[in-house]
Formats: sequence, C-alpha cells, structure tokens
Amino acid sequence: MEQNRNPALFTLLMVISMVIWGGSWVSAKAIASALSPESLTFWRSLVNTIALIPVLYLVKGHKKMEREALVFTLLGALFLSGYMYLFFMGLSIGDAGAAGVLVTTTVPLITFALSAAIFRHGFTRKDVLGLALGVIGGAALLGAWTLDAGRIFVGGNAYFLVAALLWALLTHCSQKACGMISPILFSLVANALATVIFFFLAIPNGIGGALAEGPLFWLNIFYLGVISSAFATTVYFLASNRLSSRRASSFVFLVPISAVFLSWLFLGEVPRLNTVVGGALATGAVYIINSRH
Repeated sequence: MEQNRNPALFTLLMVISMVIWGGSWVSAKAIASALSPESLTFWRSLVNTIALIPVLYLVKGHKKMEREALVFTLLGALFLSGYMYLFFMGLSIGDAGAAGVLVTTTVPLITFALSAAIFRHGFTRKDVLGLALGVIGGAALLGAWTLDAGRIFVGGNAYFLVAALLWALLTHCSQKACGMISPILFSLVANALATVIFFFLAIPNGIGGALAEGPLFWLNIFYLGVISSAFATTVYFLASNRLSSRRASSFVFLVPISAVFLSWLFLGEVPRLNTVVGGALATGAVYIINSRH
C-alpha cells in the first residue's frame, strides 16, 4: 500500500514533532495564568488557523470536502476545542508536571482501546509489551512512588484525564478524515471552527486582554499556535493516516522526556535518575510498537 511504503520519513517527523510538543507544556504553563482558558484557546486556535492558510495553498491541499470527511472533521473540531480548553484549564489550576506525564501515557492506551472497540483491531504481544513499557516509563518519570495515590486524579489533573480521551478520539477522527482530505485542510478547518466557538466563549472572559500582554506572551502564543500546532500537530494528523492512529499515538510517549530535556537545556533543571530511566523506557515503548517484527 502506498501510504505505508515510506514510514521512515514520518517516523523522523513524528520524533521532531514530539520534541516540539514537549516544549509546548513549558510554553503553555508560562501563559496559563495570563488570561482565561477560553481566551487562550481562542488566540491559540486563531494564530494556528492564520498560519495554516498559506500552507494549504502552497501545497495545494484544498479540495471539495465530501460529506463523510466533513462529518469526521466537524467531530474532530469539537474534540480539538475541548482538548485545548482543558489543556489550559488544567495548567492554570493543576499539577502540570504530573498531569503532563499522565496525559502522554494515557493517550496511547485509550487510542489502542478505541481501535480494538471501534475498528476491531487486535493486539499483538509487542503492542502489549510496548504499552506496558510506556506506562512504566511514565510512572518512573512521574516518580509515582512518591505521590499519594489519589493526588494525580484530583484538582486540575482531572481535566487532563478527559483531555486525553478527547485527544484519542481526535486521533481517530483525523485518521478517517485524512484518508479523504489533506491533513492540513483537516487541521485548518478544525482550528477555524474552534476559533469561532471560543470567540463567543471568550468575549465575556476578557478576550481583548491579550492585546495588553508583552512580547513574551505573544512569543509563546506563536510557539503554541504555529510551531506546536500548525507544524507538529499537522504532522501528527498526517502520520495517523500514514502509520495508523495506534502507531502515531505511541509517539506521544516521547513527549515527557522531551519536556524534561528542554527544561534542563533552557532552565538548567538537572534531570533525576528516575527521569532518565523513565525516558529510556518510553523511548523503548515507541520502538517496540513501531517495529515490524
């Protein structure tokens, strides 16, 4: 099949995208308290939409959208809107570090479960081994043995659990839609609809407050809207179609170690032993799930 003949390129692009996503946690946390989650979601999706318009025409990815593709795109827009809102909501009131690891280890599990339930995809032994390594790696990164058993499920972290479910559903929608339309068109339409939705939700929550923010705020919005969303998320949608949603979601295991590495590189935070071990296990999980044998 043509879409599976060159997985190496998409694998490389996915690794790069996961590093970018790792940085998005740091970037989003920096502005999470600046505005309401509704306003932040609006500005992020607006910037993303604007950035994708010239890209769509450059690659000639625009074409008439059939009804089935439109349905999956509309559903994807709803899931994306909910995810972005919960992303900022959780970061504004919850434990971002713990929840970030929670999301990135939960998304592949939910995606695989949905694949089995909806698309009747079976699990191989290497799938189970890869998922197990990913969960253990996430627990190591989190330092789960040092936390109260109920801590990770309370407060803002509960938002991240729902966000993980929405992202898994979004992954499946993108896989179905991108089999019929360009991933860039899917991403553009989904973000444009999210922009419209959150424009009305953000009006009573200080949508204009962003105009009074300084350069650092807009730099983070640019990173989140253009680099993280317009580039990295579009690559993710494309890989969901080319590699399958299950394999694409497995790369999410690389996000926690990427975030930790970028924090060390730019903030001088020295990684702990459990961070190194957890990152190695998460990387191994991606390799096992994506290996051919």
